[in-house]
Amino acid sequence: MDDSRAYYQRIKQYDPYRELWKSLVERSSKDPSLLDFTRAEKTYFTVGLLEGEVYNGGFDQLFWNSAGNYYKIALDGLEEIGATASLRIAREAARVIFGRSEPSPDQRKRWRILKSKTYRLQEFFIGHRKRLCLEALDKQFCADPDTLNDRLTSYANPQELITPFLKDDGGLRF
Repeated sequence: MDDSRAYYQRIKQYDPYRELWKSLVERSSKDPSLLDFTRAEKTYFTVGLLEGEVYNGGFDQLFWNSAGNYYKIALDGLEEIGATASLRIAREAARVIFGRSEPSPDQRKRWRILKSKTYRLQEFFIGHRKRLCLEALDKQFCADPDTLNDRLTSYANPQELITPFLKDDGGLRF
């Protein structure tokens, strides 16, 4: 009970990283193209989005949802923050799902591919093996070989992404 209480007290506390994330999510909902995002904001946002989607439902979910629109940008971000294991896993997952083709940044196009008769026939014949492979990749990614959250935090600081969200009240400065 005390652990639960302590957890909820912690999440009520102000967190500049959480405020940064909420700001990026809100801005992306107004402008899904991310044209007004800086390169650093794109990296932080798309890597965080990829991480969240895979943790929540695996690479299948990433490519089915609109988050898959940012796959290529997220790969660039993984490379930029030095998350080489996560980058390799994400590329392999895309290869398992889409073959030699890169996943489209257009969700509807990805849906068409994933719903196509050819894809469904392929799933019928090699689906079990493919699902096992994707499941293994999901587990590898979720094992967090690159400690993505730590890398994103370390990346956000010198990029001054959280600076606008720091409180000047004598509290901790990150």
